[in-house]
Amino acid sequence: MEAVKRLLALGILLSLALGKTYLIPIQGEIDPALAVFVDQALARAEREGASGVAFLIDTPGGRVDAAIRISDRILQTPLPTLAVVQNAFSAGALIALSCRQVVMLPGSEIGAALPVVALPLREPQAADQKIISALKGKFRAVAEARSRPVNLAEAMVDPSLEIPGLSAKGEPLTLSAEKAVELKVADFKAGSLAEALRQAGYTLETERLEPGPRVQVARFLTSSTVAGLLLALGLLLLLLELFTPGFGVAGALGLAFLALYFAGGWLAGLSGAFELILFFLGVALLLAEAFLFPGFGIAGALGVGAILASVYFTFGENALLVIAIAVIALGLGLLLVFRFLPRTRPARALVLESAISEHATGDEVEVGAIGVALTDLRPGGVARFGNKRVDVVANRGFLPKGTTLRVVEVRGPTVVVEALEE
Repeated sequence: MEAVKRLLALGILLSLALGKTYLIPIQGEIDPALAVFVDQALARAEREGASGVAFLIDTPGGRVDAAIRISDRILQTPLPTLAVVQNAFSAGALIALSCRQVVMLPGSEIGAALPVVALPLREPQAADQKIISALKGKFRAVAEARSRPVNLAEAMVDPSLEIPGLSAKGEPLTLSAEKAVELKVADFKAGSLAEALRQAGYTLETERLEPGPRVQVARFLTSSTVAGLLLALGLLLLLLELFTPGFGVAGALGLAFLALYFAGGWLAGLSGAFELILFFLGVALLLAEAFLFPGFGIAGALGVGAILASVYFTFGENALLVIAIAVIALGLGLLLVFRFLPRTRPARALVLESAISEHATGDEVEVGAIGVALTDLRPGGVARFGNKRVDVVANRGFLPKGTTLRVVEVRGPTVVVEALEE
């Protein structure tokens, strides 16, 4: 039996000596697409018999959910893992602590993992206490699994925990390379990657794995700013398409931008058919509210809710930031369109200038009066009754220019019309 154990140990040592060390970069913002890449890279390293995996960590942090996915995957792999830290802030600290060994490069730091909420035009703010508590628990569990100081791991997340001589109350803990090694958060320091691998006992024959085009595209499209802008542009162009006859360039571009928005989520594994159906159900409900049920009621509220739910299911904790960027971009887009676009000839149909040579009057008309639509009614527009030009609202659906109309209701300045059946 003893001989069998020695043979197994010899086999393991031989595999470590002969196998390559796979290098997996953790750089830039941590996002779900990066989590997909790490999972694929570790699967390849396991499949090809790597002697170990070294994570090259240089990140300011990113999404907590993505970092937890990466952390769990590292904890699960049977391969030896080494974190080579240049900068491991926030979510990057969790990934580094998940590795079996941690080495600090010159000038490196680790920590500052307080979760924050970022919104456009506002300073980042600390997340809700529940989120802080949950993330602190995850740091604690990882520290226990890797036999690292639990109190220091927790202090990286919770600023209420004061570590005398290291961090004041109200500040999350950040450690320099020297302090991290001294306090056993890291195992040792190294002047270079080669030195780090040598000290950790890894083979110097390495293979660096890089994210493929699919992951790179997914990381770009699912960044909060890009996703918010794609969503805003898609909705803005579809809105413009509604105010122009037929289906043209604006509609095609709007659908293309929305396709890119959903492609990013699909490539990153964030969204699928459910989120897609939910989104376009919301759009359909808003269209029904606009053309079938004038005014803002149940259909409109459900439509907005469905769109927001689709964004939330796709982006999770980053949904609020994506929605905020989309709302701001959409508002600015509408402002620019109605401020500058009417001056161009192609846009005159959009703002009805080509159909209205003078401002429509608010002359009263009686119920039952017969007239003709001077513009498309979407559902609002302008109609002529005798020699009077009146702003009207169609009671149901879209009515094209030239439709014969009948007044069915007059509510103060609002004149409601319907198509006169031949």
